Amino acid sequence: MPRKRKRRKPIIGLSFFLLFCLLLSFYFFINSAFFNLQKIEVKGCATIEEETVKDLSGLTLGTNLFKIDRQEAITKLELHPVIKTARVSRKIPHTLLLEVEERIPIALIVGNGEYLVIDAEGIYLKQVDDLIDFNLPVISGISLSEQVSLGENLTTLELDSALQLLRLMDESFLENVAEIKATTSYNLTLKMLQGVKIHFGSAEEIERKLQIIQELLVENEELINKQTVEYIDLRYKSLPVIKRKNEKD
Repeated sequence: MPRKRKRRKPIIGLSFFLLFCLLLSFYFFINSAFFNLQKIEVKGCATIEEETVKDLSGLTLGTNLFKIDRQEAITKLELHPVIKTARVSRKIPHTLLLEVEERIPIALIVGNGEYLVIDAEGIYLKQVDDLIDFNLPVISGISLSEQVSLGENLTTLELDSALQLLRLMDESFLENVAEIKATTSYNLTLKMLQGVKIHFGSAEEIERKLQIIQELLVENEELINKQTVEYIDLRYKSLPVIKRKNEKD
């Protein structure tokens, strides 16, 4: 006699029902108060207060962790001129971590009678009244529009050349730069804290010029410290010119 086939429909139906119940339970579980936001942690702050970062994110305690729009929080954080990048991550079951990378001030611009702090990309970070508050080189000779906004990119050809120069300087050299005059992009002039001027010219062969000037500053350290050197000229491809004070050109 032929064997009778077993009935599988009840088993399949029961399996789907159990799966449905499991998914439904999971849905209600992740949407329960167990996953409500109870704590916000902040990392990466150097100049911005952690509470300020929390406020900027727009996050509210008590909101379900899985209903929070993390991209929206990131967008809000990155609207702040000092915050370069932001990241928001969940820490199950009830914590969010806000990680920020701040823009690092690299110079001050003299514009419209004001001192504007900028980063290496030319982003306007803040305005200052006293240079003593920031031990940064001043970039002069830059033409700015009458109205500039925080977070605005102020880059011009002249400013870009000056920033390119600053970005390639090592820290010990940068600390001794008082001013970069950038009236044109092809005629940069550095003024060191010791008073000596460096006619740098254009940003062409910038790394070679920086290496030369650093070697010259070391070799002539005694003369420079005595403030007997008026300027060093690197604008010509021939040997650099060192002009002493009271010496005829």
